[in-house]
Amino acid sequence: MSVWRPLSIGVLAIVSAACNPLLLQQPDEPLEHTYLLEWNGDEPAPSIVASGPVLLVSPVLAAPGYDGSDMAYMRHPHELEYFANHRWVDAPARMLDPLLVRAAAQSGLFRSVVTAGSGARVDMRLESRLMQLVQRCSLQPSELRLVLRVTLIDVPNARIIATSTLDVSEPIGERTPLAGVEAANRALDALLSRLQAFLAEQVGKA
Repeated sequence: MSVWRPLSIGVLAIVSAACNPLLLQQPDEPLEHTYLLEWNGDEPAPSIVASGPVLLVSPVLAAPGYDGSDMAYMRHPHELEYFANHRWVDAPARMLDPLLVRAAAQSGLFRSVVTAGSGARVDMRLESRLMQLVQRCSLQPSELRLVLRVTLIDVPNARIIATSTLDVSEPIGERTPLAGVEAANRALDALLSRLQAFLAEQVGKA
């Protein structure tokens, strides 16, 4: 028994460090690190399309496990874990809200892009649900997966125009929370480009 105990402990330590979750608080480490989801799509907005539809962007919903500010990672299938001292500054779904509005506005497809409570008469509504935002540490190399399910609705006729699952993965260079955040922001850039393409395709058919 005493011969195998050190080996089993060593194996456990290697497995636990596989994603470097930094679960143990270091004496000189700040209590908590917080991170932003950011999009650098800051190009000037295109000219307003006077004949375009008015789009309402509804608040982003979140699947269970992704509705808080905890930063999720996955070492085993179907099991979510969270970094102890690293989190988003807000729930990712709420941080996505203004970014979806910006992306839709900068697409140049709409006369106006509004949010819930504006009181404006709208032609279309964009609904979305954050399905995944997770570091997948079981892969080699690790990756950040961002999945957003979007639905475009024809409001006057109360019908669904189209639904799409925007699924983006980005490799993570280092197995650290910060590297995961950087990968998340790269994935977000790709996802919002795909959202604009989805909107362009559907508005073009209308």
